[in-house]
Amino acid sequence: MNGSLDSQPRSAVSSQAPKWHKCLMLKAVPLILLLATGCGGPIVADNGNEAADPTPPAAAGKPVAQPVNIHEKTELLDFHLAWPAEVSAIPPLAAKIRSAATAHKAELLKNAGEDKAWRSKQGFPFQSYEYGDEFSVEGNAPRLLSLGEQWFEYTGGAHPMHGTRALLWDRLAGREMTFADLFTGGAAMIERLFKPSYCAALDKARAEKRGPAEAGEVSGPDDPFTQCPKFADLVLIPTGEPGQPMNRIIVHADPYIAGPYSEGDYDVALPLTADVIAALKAEYRPSFEAQRPQ
Repeated sequence: MNGSLDSQPRSAVSSQAPKWHKCLMLKAVPLILLLATGCGGPIVADNGNEAADPTPPAAAGKPVAQPVNIHEKTELLDFHLAWPAEVSAIPPLAAKIRSAATAHKAELLKNAGEDKAWRSKQGFPFQSYEYGDEFSVEGNAPRLLSLGEQWFEYTGGAHPMHGTRALLWDRLAGREMTFADLFTGGAAMIERLFKPSYCAALDKARAEKRGPAEAGEVSGPDDPFTQCPKFADLVLIPTGEPGQPMNRIIVHADPYIAGPYSEGDYDVALPLTADVIAALKAEYRPSFEAQRPQ
């Protein structure tokens, strides 16, 4: 993915795990090693100063927006935050992301300090907490910027946790939107448009991932991992080629939503059809187009 979930148009289940999911599978190793393998881009000094890839000088004296990649490591917390230049070009969006990450970092540091003190009294070893939050561009139309957010967190326990969120920014309105906000019928319209094709594609993906040998581990039709998830529990990420109208949507399910933790995430790519475009509010239709047959 270019930052994108897929650089080629798709209309079925993803056949290859997105880059961030591959990286998350490696998260048992320190974040510094992950970044060195290409999971997260260039590393900055541990003092937290922002750094970015070299870019050409700004034209006509105008500053060029830079990607941000922050890595801070202490005995309590290994912290990583990154976003692309497209986010830096929108100061309110960058400020929103930074503020949320800073607040969460403070909470993690507080909890890690208490955990370390308790373990020291009990004679138990302490393993530093880890947190990573990385944003990537999935669609970039003139009005709308679509981002995928991939986070990872380890605070002890049997295994780390990770997840994906979507962030859709309306440049004209200057605020965050949800995908449902773009439709005249809201969330109910989205479910009507996408759920039948999504559920069929998800079942196919489950069968391919589980195979005959593992099918018995999931019980009958009452098992939630055989049912189609609630759309409210899924992450919907509009995507397309850079600078072009978005023409497909990634429907993402985190662990425990469509299958057990051992199966990882599920991603289903669905095309935007003429019916989907017609259901959009008029002001947002120029940001999307129906996917052309391949």
